[in-house]
Amino acid sequence: MANSYLAGRPHQPDPPNILRRRIQHMHDNRQAVGPKSGKLNLYKSPEGQQKIVDWYDAALKRIDADTESVWVDTRFGRTHMLASGSPDDEPLFFLPGVAGAAPLFRRQLEGLADRFRIYAVDLPGQPGRSDPNPPSFLDKSYVEWFSDLLDGLGLESAHVGGQSAGGGIALTNGVEAPERVRSVFMFGPTGLARARLPVKIWVTKGLSKRSADALEDDLTAKSIRPKRTGESFGTYDRELARLMALATRNFRLDRALLIANEQSGKLSIPTGLRILHKFFFAEKKSWLRRLKVPALLIFGEHELLMNPEKVAAKTKKLIPHIQTEIVPNAGHGAVFDQPEIVNELVADFINRVAAQR
Repeated sequence: MANSYLAGRPHQPDPPNILRRRIQHMHDNRQAVGPKSGKLNLYKSPEGQQKIVDWYDAALKRIDADTESVWVDTRFGRTHMLASGSPDDEPLFFLPGVAGAAPLFRRQLEGLADRFRIYAVDLPGQPGRSDPNPPSFLDKSYVEWFSDLLDGLGLESAHVGGQSAGGGIALTNGVEAPERVRSVFMFGPTGLARARLPVKIWVTKGLSKRSADALEDDLTAKSIRPKRTGESFGTYDRELARLMALATRNFRLDRALLIANEQSGKLSIPTGLRILHKFFFAEKKSWLRRLKVPALLIFGEHELLMNPEKVAAKTKKLIPHIQTEIVPNAGHGAVFDQPEIVNELVADFINRVAAQR
């Protein structure tokens, strides 16, 4: 597969006959998930990897929509996406956060594909079917990766959004590559404000020896209360809670974030500190002001990492054209907790943007 980044030529959309050959549609939903031979091992054990494979397969079966697997070659290896909707409609890319995967966006595949072309993405180097070659969060790697993705699909530009760190990737692309981004939509993203370090969760949940089943219960909606924001992720979405629990017990996040060296087994403390700064501190104001593409920012009212009202107001001052929304009865993952509400907010936003193009 010839990629424009290798040839050094500017992007030109492929004719339909070439595009069909460039995109590989894989319809076997039971294809193995995870690292391939000779590549970065992102799991703590084969048994742990299999547990996440099983979760992925089971989650796919519960998606009530016609979906197909789409594969695109990038400089970080193959990227896998679940796609639904007409290719002639406005393209929307949904990016998960760290340790997330494409099936988490099942409600968007189900609820938006009648109006848009939906791509739910497995990020490279995270749980899912994409190659285990993680781009760095500390440079423009995710901008290069997304450009490759669009080139592989024959798209000049697209709407891109995501959850948490996935929202941060969308934000970065909107700032650094506005010619490839029609709009950005972000759900509790990194990069906009200083966030609370969830130390209590890390100590009481992540570092405990409790099973994934017990941890899954800890991460569900029973712990969402207005006065207890920050004590738990408290998602209403059982699929998200299950994957979070499985990833905590079985996934090598240190390797996925390029903090650990696979050969030496040593952790890079400077890289780890830079990653923490990237995820829990705001980008420079001058950089944020460079976001000129249409933008939608959505928080859950029980967002645990920051005060959603204050951050929405501060962001509006920096980026006056941004639309901000706070969704009731939702936590850090509003797109998963209240999909019907969020889907309509996203659809209305995209339709307005498309009408102005």
